[in-house]
Amino acid sequence: MSSRGDRPVSEGGFTSVEMIVSTAIVVSVFVFTLAYLHTIFRRERTKSAIREVFSLVLESRLHAVRRDANVILHVDLAKREVTTWADSPPGNLVRDASERVLRSVPMPTGLSVRAITGPVDGPDGVAFDAYGGDASLVDRIVFRSNGGLLLPQAGNSRPPTRPATHNSSVPARSVNCLDAVCRGIYLADRATGGPNRNLFRISVDDFGRVGKASLLKWLPPEHGGNSGEQDFVPPPWKWL
Repeated sequence: MSSRGDRPVSEGGFTSVEMIVSTAIVVSVFVFTLAYLHTIFRRERTKSAIREVFSLVLESRLHAVRRDANVILHVDLAKREVTTWADSPPGNLVRDASERVLRSVPMPTGLSVRAITGPVDGPDGVAFDAYGGDASLVDRIVFRSNGGLLLPQAGNSRPPTRPATHNSSVPARSVNCLDAVCRGIYLADRATGGPNRNLFRISVDDFGRVGKASLLKWLPPEHGGNSGEQDFVPPPWKWL
């Protein structure tokens, strides 16, 4: 006979209902913790992958200055690799047999190359296009020997503009970069599903003609962007 009347009691002194409730709580906490850790891991993996590409852009500019030559960074979407080489003597911005590869790295896994509203691996995913009137020269950043950017000429490779005014919603380092008209390498952490989530843009010369590279994050208006005027925000980034 139970010491607690008619209630079934486990050997440890807990009723069956108490055991079920306790188990449910433990499972819920475990599932929540697992989901949270997965989100954190995915976010850190994305940050690491994007910074790897960004560091290669910075490295290319440094090589151009040190070598006193144009250095080209080419994003090969078909092969999913990024290759850099020195164009010396200055020529056609295409790697010739005599031009040694400075570095070639695979595109980080888990990233999709896509513009703000464009398809994956679309023509605006790497918007550094058309040099010297040659429309076939696409998906490459060209640094000059002084560290500056050789300006691309395609319509999707225009520099962003600054907002007319600045306020609490529009920081001083904001840029006006509308869909598919700003140069950059656009990297997203997912390939499908609604507006691009956690989409980043690596660009050059957003804040002055000195060849400085920038890493910015797209923030849609429905998630705090300024109605298309201030859609890129500097760190700390807001994650979606």
